[in-house]
Amino acid sequence: MIAFRSAARLLLSLALLGPAAVASAQTKPAAPAKIKVYLVGTFHFDSSPTDVNHGVPIDMSTPEKQRELDELVGKLQKTQADKVFVEVRMDQQNAIDSTYTLYRKNQLKPRNGEVFQLGYRLADKLNRPRVYCADSFVNMDFEAAQAYAKLHGQEPIIAGAMAAEPKDSIGRLIAARTGSRPNVNALLGPGGTLLQRFIRMNTEATERAQMDTYLLDLARIGGGDNYSGADMGGDFFKRNVRIYTNLLRQVDVQHDRAIVLVIGQGHVAFLKAILKYNSLFEVADVVPLLTAK
Repeated sequence: MIAFRSAARLLLSLALLGPAAVASAQTKPAAPAKIKVYLVGTFHFDSSPTDVNHGVPIDMSTPEKQRELDELVGKLQKTQADKVFVEVRMDQQNAIDSTYTLYRKNQLKPRNGEVFQLGYRLADKLNRPRVYCADSFVNMDFEAAQAYAKLHGQEPIIAGAMAAEPKDSIGRLIAARTGSRPNVNALLGPGGTLLQRFIRMNTEATERAQMDTYLLDLARIGGGDNYSGADMGGDFFKRNVRIYTNLLRQVDVQHDRAIVLVIGQGHVAFLKAILKYNSLFEVADVVPLLTAK
């Protein structure tokens, strides 16, 4: 009888409060918003001697390139990122702190690389007090894969990975089944304004072509108990897991709404794979921001 009276009083109270209260009592609390991660794939403005594909350096000090950089950064400002991360190793954070402080005071001699020209410029436009390092060194033994390929007639696989079309028989069969994939070198190469180039580099087609280089080409280097090609992909994945961990360690999990990572384009597909199933982060597509009027 007591339980019946308590239930009756609860129903009467909800009735007096009205339908809105009943709906509120039945509605589950909304899931908290994830932290948006904008992965801005870039080429290395100064080129990169450590990359397999070194690239071609471009002088960013010209008035034309400075205008294009301002246009690009103006688009990226729409992220309203709480933090800007760059492809610099964690042990260089003190140097980044000191040079960024000088940059904000207009006391730093201009540098040509994307960390200075793009990362610093974006963080400054967003009025952020710091630029964060995210990179980690992992040795990738490309020489071991090359040596095995040379000894076992697999050099055409490597040649095809660097070209617009496969150079070996299995590679051609894969292409016949999957369709030809874009030439990564052409997608990353010069052509158009910086904004147009960044749009081209950050499409799903470019990311898939980069991933296919590891998964459909280099993974085939080796044989028997030799996995030198697969090990290269594994080492690169390991580096990107470390980069992700460096983001995780430095993000403010309570307050940050969005972060930007400016990083070599080859990392983007791997990082997206790492972030895809994640309860804290979500990848935010940068291309709609770059293409918006």
